[in-house]
This record gives sequence, C-alpha cells and structure tokens, in this order.
Amino acid sequence: MTNSLAIYQQFEQIQGAALAMHKSGFFKDVTSEAQAIVKVMAGAELGIPPFASMTGISIIQGKPTLGANLMASLVKNDPRYDYRVKQCDNEACVLEWFENGQHTGESAFTIEEAKAAGLAGKDNWKKYTSDMLFARAISRGTRRFAPGVFGGSPVYTPDELGADVDPEGYIEAQVVEVAPQQEREPVWNPEVFDATSIELFTTVINSNGTPYSEVSKDKLSFMATAIQKSINAFDPDLVDEEQQAELDHLQLKLDAAKYYMSN
Repeated sequence: MTNSLAIYQQFEQIQGAALAMHKSGFFKDVTSEAQAIVKVMAGAELGIPPFASMTGISIIQGKPTLGANLMASLVKNDPRYDYRVKQCDNEACVLEWFENGQHTGESAFTIEEAKAAGLAGKDNWKKYTSDMLFARAISRGTRRFAPGVFGGSPVYTPDELGADVDPEGYIEAQVVEVAPQQEREPVWNPEVFDATSIELFTTVINSNGTPYSEVSKDKLSFMATAIQKSINAFDPDLVDEEQQAELDHLQLKLDAAKYYMSN
C-alpha cells in the first residue's frame, strides 16, 4: 500500500486532529480549518505526527517548509541517515553526512554565502548567525544526502523561502497569503458522467461509512487530492491484476468525488 493511499484512508482521523488543534486557538498562524488540514496532511506524508506538523510545518508558495530542529530530528530518527557537526560558528556550519554508516559527503553554508545572497543583514541573521547557518546546512544536506527522509520531496526551511524565523528555524510571522475565495479556480472541473456511472457513485462511501453524496465539498476536495496521488504512485508498466483492481476502485472513488463536488 502506498503512503498516500494510507493517508487517504486515515483522512477522517487526520481531519479530526487538525480541526481539534485549530479550534484550540493555540496555533495563531493557522487562520482556517482548511489550512490546518493541509498542514497535518503534509506532515503525514512526511511521517510527522499531527502536533509536530502544526508547530513545525508551514506552507509557503505551495511548498512545505520545516523548522531546522524538526528537520534535524527526522534525519536522526531515520535509521539510514545521520549527520555530525564538523564546524558551527558565526563563520560557517559544516556537517558530515552518513548513510548506513558510510560517509557520503559534507554540506556547508558560510557567512560569505549569506552575504552574497543578501541574508547577513537581516535581523535574525545578525542575532542568531550560527543557528541560521546550521539551518541552511541541514536543509542543503538533507536534500543532497538524505532525500529518502522525505520520500524524495524537496523540503526547505522557512528562511529559504523568505520568512523570518526564530533560532530553531520556526516562523516568527505568518507570511502565507490566501487568495480570496472568488479568485480561486475550482479544484476539479465538472465532468459529464453517464447514468450507469452516476448509479455506481451512490455506492461509494468513506472510511466512516458515509456516502460521498453526504460529504462536504471541501472534504471531498482533500480526499480527491489524496486519491489522485495514490493513483499517480502506480507505475503503469508494472501493474498486475490485483493492482489494476485497486486502481479501478480508486478511479471510481475519484470520479464519485468529482461528480459530487460539481453538483
């Protein structure tokens, strides 16, 4: 079973956790239930628990960003990868990387690079120079030497995408802007289905036994996105009969979600 499919099947639990934390009022950077769900779903795909996702993940420019401390913890918790600090001061941070105990290379970020990128003059870089250098070095090293930690997805620290962060690499101020609802394009374009397909759609239910026809359109949108990712994870050249049956079932669920979202 693919990770994205497992996440789809756990959507009700993911949604419940996200909404509970949003309603608590403790996470001031999350301004809507949808943002909370997206944060927790992004974390689930990376193997991060809901609470850590809410505190450590931010979505900037459509990309998931992680605090440097969370990124480093995930590397240390993965049995395949490890890093050691070779140097970390106000001049440079150099990390040695290992995979299955074998040295694979080094990642570094220097104050000269920060100056060249126009970073050194920023307030957080002046106050927390060595911490900021470490955040850049751990992020660079993770992408180069430990991509399996995040399933091959490129992950960045908030600072790399222009956000102001604290010494642990977490956002100090929310920088994500959500477009007004009327300016957004629909997630799925309406499609025409025949009577036989529509009849089949009435049999499709979610993990709680609720028919798709009774699920809100916002929830269907998140579910459809997860289903599509599961479909895309299959290699069409390697699909056997059992996998084809699973694909057909996923396609039915996706079509049902699209139909009820557009009606």
